[in-house]
Amino acid sequence: MKSFYTELLKRFEIGANSSDSAKKVSKIVSKITKTSRKWHGTLVIAPGVTGLIIGIRLLGWLQPLELAALDIRFRLRPAEPVDTRFVIIGIEESDITRFQQWPFADKDLARLINKIKEQQPRIIGLDLYRNLPVEPGHAELLEIYKTTPNLYGIQKIVENGFNSKIDPPPILGDKGQTGSNDITVDIDGVIRRGVLFPEPGNPLPSLGLVLAAAYLEKEGIKPETAPDGSIKFKNTIFHPFEANDGSYINADAGGYQIIMNYRGQAKSFSYVSLMDVLEGRISGDLMRDRIVLIGAKAQSLNDAFYTPYSRGFSSTPERTPGVEIQATLASQVLSSVLDGRPSIYTWHDSLEYLWIFLWVLLIATLGWKWRNTKALSYLIRINTLLLSSIISIGIISYIIFLFGWWIPVLSPMLALIASTIGISSYVYITRLRELNSELEKTVKNLEEAMSELQQSQLQLIQSEKMSTLGQLVAGVAHEINNPVGFISGNLKCLEGYVQDLVNHIQLYHQHFPEPGEEIEEDAETIDVEYILEDMPKMVASMQVGVTRIKEISISLRTFSRSDTASKVPYNIHEGIDSTILILKHRLKGNSFRPEIQIIKEYGELPMVNCYPGQLNQVIMNLIANAIDALDDSNEGKTFTEVEANPNKIVISTSVLTTQAIIKIKDNGLGMSDEVKQKVFEHLFTTKGVGKGTGLGLSISRQIVEETHGGTLTCFSEPGNGAEFIIEIPI
Repeated sequence: MKSFYTELLKRFEIGANSSDSAKKVSKIVSKITKTSRKWHGTLVIAPGVTGLIIGIRLLGWLQPLELAALDIRFRLRPAEPVDTRFVIIGIEESDITRFQQWPFADKDLARLINKIKEQQPRIIGLDLYRNLPVEPGHAELLEIYKTTPNLYGIQKIVENGFNSKIDPPPILGDKGQTGSNDITVDIDGVIRRGVLFPEPGNPLPSLGLVLAAAYLEKEGIKPETAPDGSIKFKNTIFHPFEANDGSYINADAGGYQIIMNYRGQAKSFSYVSLMDVLEGRISGDLMRDRIVLIGAKAQSLNDAFYTPYSRGFSSTPERTPGVEIQATLASQVLSSVLDGRPSIYTWHDSLEYLWIFLWVLLIATLGWKWRNTKALSYLIRINTLLLSSIISIGIISYIIFLFGWWIPVLSPMLALIASTIGISSYVYITRLRELNSELEKTVKNLEEAMSELQQSQLQLIQSEKMSTLGQLVAGVAHEINNPVGFISGNLKCLEGYVQDLVNHIQLYHQHFPEPGEEIEEDAETIDVEYILEDMPKMVASMQVGVTRIKEISISLRTFSRSDTASKVPYNIHEGIDSTILILKHRLKGNSFRPEIQIIKEYGELPMVNCYPGQLNQVIMNLIANAIDALDDSNEGKTFTEVEANPNKIVISTSVLTTQAIIKIKDNGLGMSDEVKQKVFEHLFTTKGVGKGTGLGLSISRQIVEETHGGTLTCFSEPGNGAEFIIEIPI
């Protein structure tokens, strides 16, 4: 009996606890609902304006303004002291006049380098193209190259429609004592990014990096590779520039670039003229243990570029010599590693979007909070808030920039203006609605009010029931939205056509047997013949839309099929077809190449016992890699050249004894033996930074060999494409 009462008490406690939980949940839901109703203006304007500004930003429309704002911050920043580790020997107009030729003779360059060597500099950088002899004195200069281990020359390795490759100086190139002189210029002609390595996969660094690395090596600091693959010196990591870093949108991120952190305007380094060095008019220890750079400064040589400091607020644009650009890059590396000077960092896109959203939220929240104030007071408050917020963004972004962070300025400012307009308009509309609602309430009787309350209760209950179902169909609705909209649009047109035909027939019967002038005019007005001709086409197009919906639904269901705990019989051809349909957008032709041809050579395959989802993943990886390989092979070719030898992917299946064979072959560039041996290695990739993880083929081999007990092999030769063969037991 005692145990019975004990069990009964426990059940009452459980019931009480459940009731308390339900009450708590109900209170939370009620509080959320009440808050959303109270702040619905903010909840409408803040996300909407943020999405609009982010969309405009992603289109690249704000990029020129953001880059100009970055330049202004550079110019407003206090000037930094001259980097005393550098001395630049500038070749001026007077030097060219003195020699009476350009380039000047090798004997004079040899004499200059000897003069520099007398002062025992740590490194000498020759920012002059000297790939050809300039007699007299070439033999003497070659001897200097041989006997000067700390002398580094330049060469140009990036070739495009405006520039050609330039070979390195003899001997220096063979000894590996050269760096690249290639640069990256923004669309407005300003250099804001420094190049550490001009070409992906090419180990030749830029001259600036060569000089900095040689200097640091004498300090006992050697370059390392950070865990993410970035260059690292000691504790300083130089992360590579990505195409959308900062306010850039789809910028050229080729090679290995970093954002330049200039020390100041032109002449931010110690300069001496060439003749001053040759004639001994400098102090005896000016260059001792320093980096000495030799480069052109004369305007006639046109080796100068625009920087963020070029366009002053009231001055004529001034260009910076190319030799100083290289010195700036080397100084940025050295000062970051040795002095702790920050580089220019950028936020992740998500942080930039949050930065924009917070300012929009500020305006939208306070603007909505003040909605019940008088009109004049509201305008004064909202505009004061707008002005102070814009000023705050400028001040905050400038202060953060002093610590090396580049954050967007124009995007949040534009968002503030849009948010101010949006919330003010919404407040005005809401006020009108509220007044109208109050007027309607005065003429409604109690019965109508009760009816509305009951209807609201029913709607709330129905909303709760439908919320779960809505979550389930949301993903499918996203995919079928376009085909359904397509069909819906045609149905509206079809409805109009049918109505016009009905009216026309009615008029025809009224005047039968002779049509009469009114019917003829009406027939001509609505163009009966065109309607009758177009209606079948519309029905056909709607049928195409329905078919497309079915194909998408079937393909997604086939491709994303969940794996069971054990293998199940599976039609591999269905998996391949669904994968091709999903990748169809990548196979379509564009302005650079025609459509990639998919050639299916299916054999008679039985149902294969496998894990369908994992096998589909393997097929997806292989076809996607084949598309990437074909796109790489098209680089440098015209549309006509690609069309003459079209891109093809051949997919064939067959059975060999108890093995199902799947072959995927492309006619791209193929692979070298070295790449082929590493192609399945973990984290190995031939793609550029940010384009490949090196995991796809490694995971694919694991799925085929370890999970399915099969084999995944690769056959490829340079120029003959690549073929991947999957063999799995039936």
